Amino acid sequence: MPCERMPMRYGHSEGHTDVCFDDSGKFIVSCGSDGDVRIWESLDDDDSKSICVGEKAYSLALKNGKLVTAASNNTVQIHTFPDGDPDGILTRFTTNPTHVTFNSIGSRVAAGSSDFMVKVVEVSDSSQQKVFRGHDAPVLSVTFDPKDEFLASASCDGSVVVWNIEEQTQATSWPVLQKTNDVSNAKSLCRLAWQPGAGKLLAVPVDSKVHLYERGSWDHVSTLSDDLVTQPINAVAWSPSGQFLAAGGVGGFLTVWDVDSKLCVERQKQEKGYTVCGLAWHPSGNQIVYSDTQGSLGVHR
Repeated sequence: MPCERMPMRYGHSEGHTDVCFDDSGKFIVSCGSDGDVRIWESLDDDDSKSICVGEKAYSLALKNGKLVTAASNNTVQIHTFPDGDPDGILTRFTTNPTHVTFNSIGSRVAAGSSDFMVKVVEVSDSSQQKVFRGHDAPVLSVTFDPKDEFLASASCDGSVVVWNIEEQTQATSWPVLQKTNDVSNAKSLCRLAWQPGAGKLLAVPVDSKVHLYERGSWDHVSTLSDDLVTQPINAVAWSPSGQFLAAGGVGGFLTVWDVDSKLCVERQKQEKGYTVCGLAWHPSGNQIVYSDTQGSLGVHR
C-alpha cells in the first residue's frame, strides 16, 4: 500500500491535467491545459520528453505502445509510444472530447465529448465506430467493462449510463450526479472505474462518497466514505488486483479503501490543497501517481 508521499513537481501550466503509467510502469505520462503530453522516467526526471497535441489536452490513455489523447481541436489523436510519433486521428467530434480510455486488451478506445456523444473506435480500423446517443449534456467520463460487454459513461445531465456495446443500447441508468451545463462547471469530473478482472463492481464518485454498483444486476451494493473527505471526489482508480480503490478530488485529498472491508486504509492531503483531477495505479500496485489543477504531479508509494 502507498504510505510515503513524494515531493510534488511542476509538470504543466495551471489548469486541468491527466496522468497515467505505461504498461510496464517504467514511464509516467501526463497531459495538461498547455496542450503538451510529457513522458517522465520518474518525477525526478529533468529531461522529460514533450509532445504537443493541441492548444489543450483534456485526457490521455496508453496501451500496447499506443498513446491516445483528447485535444481541444475536437479530435482524438493517436501517437506511437514512447517515440511520440503521430499515427493519425481516431475520431472527431463537433466540439472538444473530454475523456478517453482503452479497453482491457487495447483493441478499442472509448471517448466522450462535450457534444453529448460517446464513441467506441476500433484501434486497428478507425472507420469501425459505434456512436452512443442518450446523454443530454456534455460527457464527463467513460470506462470499459473488463469483459468488453458494457461501457459506462457519466454526464453533466446528472446521469451515469451503462451501455451494451454490441447492441448500442442502455442497460441501465442512475440519476446520481448534480446537473450542470458544462464540464468546466461540474462539481466533479466523475471519472468512473470498473473493477479489474471479472468486472464485478463499477465505482462511481458521487459527491464526497463512492458508490459501488454490481455488474449484471446493476444494484447499488455498497458505499465507500471517510469522515475526512467532505468535498467532491473527481476520480477513482482500482488497484491492479481489484482489492483497493483510490480516490482523489477537491481539497487535495487522496484516499484508499480496502473494498471488501470498506475500511479506509490510507488518507493523505496534498500539501496546498489543490484539486486532484488525475489518478492512476502503477501496474505493480505499489504506488499511485496523481495530478492536480495547478499542473503538478505527485506519487504515493
